[in-house]
Amino acid sequence: MSPGVRPLHELREEARSALARNDLVRARDALLGALQHTIAREEDYVAMTDELREVLVRLGEPRAALTVAWYAGSELTQRPLVPHVPPIDRARTALAWAEREQDPERQRRLYARAADEYEAAGLVAQAAIARERGQDFARARALWSRLAQLLSSSGADLYAAGLARFNLARTSLRTGDAAAAREAVFASVHLLEEAADRYETIGQRERAFDCYQVLIAVGRESGAFEHVLEGYVNVIRILREDHLRYYALQSYEEAVAVAERQGEIAAAATLAREMAAYARKEGLAAVANFAVLAQARLWQEVSAVSQRRAAPPEIAENALLAAVIALGEAGQYSKVGGVYRALTALPIDEARKGHYARAGARYVDAQDLPIDAAPLPAHLRHELGFPDVWHIDLVEWEQAGSASQACGDIVLDPAQWSEVTRRRAMLARLTALGVERSAPDGAPASAAPERAPAQQLVTLAEQLATVELYTILSPLEHLFRRPEPKIRVAVARALSRFFYKRTFITLREALADPDPTVVHEAARALEGIHFPHAFDPLARIYREAQAPAVRASAVRAIAKIDTLEAAEMLLGILQHEGSEERVAAVEALKRARGMKFVDLARGSLAELPSSTQAVVREILQGRGINA
Repeated sequence: MSPGVRPLHELREEARSALARNDLVRARDALLGALQHTIAREEDYVAMTDELREVLVRLGEPRAALTVAWYAGSELTQRPLVPHVPPIDRARTALAWAEREQDPERQRRLYARAADEYEAAGLVAQAAIARERGQDFARARALWSRLAQLLSSSGADLYAAGLARFNLARTSLRTGDAAAAREAVFASVHLLEEAADRYETIGQRERAFDCYQVLIAVGRESGAFEHVLEGYVNVIRILREDHLRYYALQSYEEAVAVAERQGEIAAAATLAREMAAYARKEGLAAVANFAVLAQARLWQEVSAVSQRRAAPPEIAENALLAAVIALGEAGQYSKVGGVYRALTALPIDEARKGHYARAGARYVDAQDLPIDAAPLPAHLRHELGFPDVWHIDLVEWEQAGSASQACGDIVLDPAQWSEVTRRRAMLARLTALGVERSAPDGAPASAAPERAPAQQLVTLAEQLATVELYTILSPLEHLFRRPEPKIRVAVARALSRFFYKRTFITLREALADPDPTVVHEAARALEGIHFPHAFDPLARIYREAQAPAVRASAVRAIAKIDTLEAAEMLLGILQHEGSEERVAAVEALKRARGMKFVDLARGSLAELPSSTQAVVREILQGRGINA
């Protein structure tokens, strides 16, 4: 709620008085003002939406009336409005009804109705998704095929084309066409790999991450382990580079389990070895030991499998030797002796058998050392389950930055979003509908011609900022392309509330904007966006920026990130960088709360130049810590 919003009771009383005079516009505006109180009690808020819906109907604004009815209305209140709105709103409404429907037959009819309306609106991806939800995979496949052809021929968006091909493969499998599915998988993998390379080249690793997630899904759907492995290896690499160690370790665990389930035991053992090394580097000894023991078990399984397959004995021998190394590393000496005995049973030359027998004799009375070995504990785990980006990201691509569509999806999803979030999305959608009225039919808000008032777009950016969900980034990105500096300033200010790596893509553009007010607002926003995996984009901005003020803002944000990498960079700035950046680092570190810099600075103090030692002592004393 904006600080300038009048009290709720005043606005509701004004609306009642206006209605009594049949002043519908005044009543509408008063009720819209009342709805700005997004933390009001639910029963009060619902009552106001009911009142506003009736006013909007009388004013001849069916799209706005239906939007308000989406918040708390039922099918009974929404149904009379549906014939008077465009196909896209009819589709979204039917989809919401289908999601709530308990009767399977009626649910299928509603999904089909939603798909028909999406097709009428020219939204092929969303039509195909509705067909899939209604279990009509034959029609879904036809739609994905149409979209895949369109995207492949244009060549404009490799990622979207790869997603469309993957969806074609999925639905081809479900309709029993294995040959078409294989062809679509091949095309999808090629497009996704090329898209990932391009994203990484231009520094958008979070988008490359999405490509690799889909590769994992492609491999699972098609049964091709090489795609699963490629996806996991790159997902883990990006998580490690972004210093998300717990996510990375969970992904390692999942990759090992998937490889083992698919019979790729050697790959599972190799992944377990990498996991152990990474966990040890990160100071997680119990997790490292757990991974070492898993590695030893898997190498022994590789040996057993190779013997059952009558493979050359050297394969089993090398696998058992890898198990010896792993068990020795973990201090499991009794088990090492057991592996040496297994080596002597292999059909290899007698000289090597004798060597292994003598080695095993040294472990006859050996004991396994007691070690702490456990997977990542529950309190450090996160919900991994990758979202179905092959649907979500194609919906975003198709919506083309439309704020009304993005917000409509939020309003209609009470199961996922809180009342306050849905209220804010509803208000933003009402504003967006006004903006989009001045755009060509079917075009997003970003396509609105110059006659759309700039202040209306500024208001929209401000309202979108309060929603704070990832799906709102696309509308903000499209608004940022507007020519008016005041709109770009509003977008830069809004981005300070979106704690996602993708946020930095637009902020980097804003920091290079020709208008100094946009650059200033972007630098301010930069200082507010700090979370562990923000280090990489912040460091990149710091290295690339020419303006000392922008570099100083990046330093202030990095100082709020409590990771070893951030601490090392800040210590380097104190030693080598320009005065403005150094001053920013000193002041920010005095106010920081994390301990990584403190620990690093104390450990490195004796090796630092005397001038840097004095600065470090100043920082530590400013935090009440003895050097």
